[in-house]
Amino acid sequence: MAFKTKDTNDMKILLNESNYAFSILMESGGVTNTDYADYTSHHFIKSFRHAMQKPDLSRAQLASMLRIAEKRRRRKDNSNSDKWADVMASIVVQGANSNSEIVKN
Repeated sequence: MAFKTKDTNDMKILLNESNYAFSILMESGGVTNTDYADYTSHHFIKSFRHAMQKPDLSRAQLASMLRIAEKRRRRKDNSNSDKWADVMASIVVQGANSNSEIVKN
């Protein structure tokens, strides 16, 4: 099932919200043995399942997908942090639409 514009916008909102929440956690001395992908996969899994229309998406799959997306984003050298969610959403949507390994595991 291909993502629609609304789904992509929902993904951007989720990425921004989860990144903001993780940033607050880290700034307040949060758990240092977790990363953004781990935190998000535990606290935002239901929202990502809904936005991606993948009710069987596991936390491990989401964490892996976010880590892969972040690595790809860094390779593209997108230093504009305002566009972080746009780039991440684009990568996640491409993976979900092609049903590639980024979503499978």
